[in-house]
Amino acid sequence: MRLILMLLLAAASLAGADSLLLATEHFPPYQIERDQRVSGFVADKVIAMLRQANLPYRLRAYPWQRAYNTVLATPQSCLFSVTRTPEREASFQWIGPLTHSEWTLYALRGRFISFRSLDEVRHLRIGTYYGDVRDSYLRQHDMKVDAAPQDRDNIDKLLQRRIDLWASDRFTANGLLLQRQLDTRIEPVLAFNRVDLYLACNRKLGGGVVKQLQQALHMLKRDGNWRGIEQRYARWPDMPQHLH
Repeated sequence: MRLILMLLLAAASLAGADSLLLATEHFPPYQIERDQRVSGFVADKVIAMLRQANLPYRLRAYPWQRAYNTVLATPQSCLFSVTRTPEREASFQWIGPLTHSEWTLYALRGRFISFRSLDEVRHLRIGTYYGDVRDSYLRQHDMKVDAAPQDRDNIDKLLQRRIDLWASDRFTANGLLLQRQLDTRIEPVLAFNRVDLYLACNRKLGGGVVKQLQQALHMLKRDGNWRGIEQRYARWPDMPQHLH
């Protein structure tokens, strides 16, 4: 009996080792963690790619910095949704793009007029969150940055005037504001960048797996499933609960 148990544990261990770890963060609607399940605009695309490629996987949501570091240290793993930057280029194998993100600054309604460039907000405190690409981008441009543990924390910081502006993704920020019925109190004042988002895989992940995922992405785009996923989230956050 003990031998059988040991064999079963060994088989389970091997199955886990052979499956691909997909790491992400809760960043709705791109990735939505609820009741230990992950769905979302990009998550559903990545899951469809894995199923199309017939690859076993484990999907886990962590705080962003932990997700990022986990994939850097784990050969059989990939991370999403990741902005592809020159600083990150050599750290991963890239598959995509999966979608795009419009980086936007938000302010309390009526506090500022719309801005034309980052130069006009250089003297203002901008809320970001730790490990996020917008945080590093603004720091590289010598902006006054105040980082929080999570993106949604910046809404309260803005309401309390602990920051002057909040840097976020337009799709995500608009949804968070609608959920809290704050869309009449907080408004976008500057779109300052547009980037593509990718699936980023560990450099040691086998080239065969990467090729399978790339082929799966192309097939999903051709057969219409890609567009179907996008249409399901077009009205987020006003969506049926089973889609969240």
